[in-house]
Amino acid sequence: MLRKAVKEHFPDSVIQRCLVHKERNIRGKLSKRHTGELARLFRRLRSVQGYTAAQEVVGELEAFLEPLNAEAFKSLHEAGEDLLALHRLEVPNTLHRSLLSTNAIENSFLNTRRRLGRVTRFRADTDQASRWLSYALLEAEKGFHRISGHKELPKLIAALAREHAATPTKPPSGPVPSPTAPATARAPSL
Repeated sequence: MLRKAVKEHFPDSVIQRCLVHKERNIRGKLSKRHTGELARLFRRLRSVQGYTAAQEVVGELEAFLEPLNAEAFKSLHEAGEDLLALHRLEVPNTLHRSLLSTNAIENSFLNTRRRLGRVTRFRADTDQASRWLSYALLEAEKGFHRISGHKELPKLIAALAREHAATPTKPPSGPVPSPTAPATARAPSL
């Protein structure tokens, strides 16, 4: 559902699934004796450089999970290519630690919630809600750190630009006005 909403408003977006959450979901379907190997494979997936190497690790994950648990195997496949989006962009793996996880986003949400937790009343006739949210985000920002590999971000930007240039543009979703239809609606007659 979230993916659909993002693609509807940003059709050229690249969506990377959180490997931490995917590993956690799969781990919940396995017995404890298999979690060490699963953790090892996901560590490798987070550290490998490039799309081909990442595909090889996913192949190893599939070979490991298929005979063990059908639900775990299905969970891995459910993520599809979104597990390898960052690898497909061929960005340096120094960015993987920060960008293959949603921890940075979740941290800002958590700190915002902490700041707004005691606020119980937002008046609808004022901009108070926006002001409280701005305050909470500015306070959360004080705890932000640079992401690992931040000096490599220009390479990520260049890779996203290449991806955008290679992706054919899709017409916007929703009704498209007819070229012969009037641009404005007529006022009702009195």
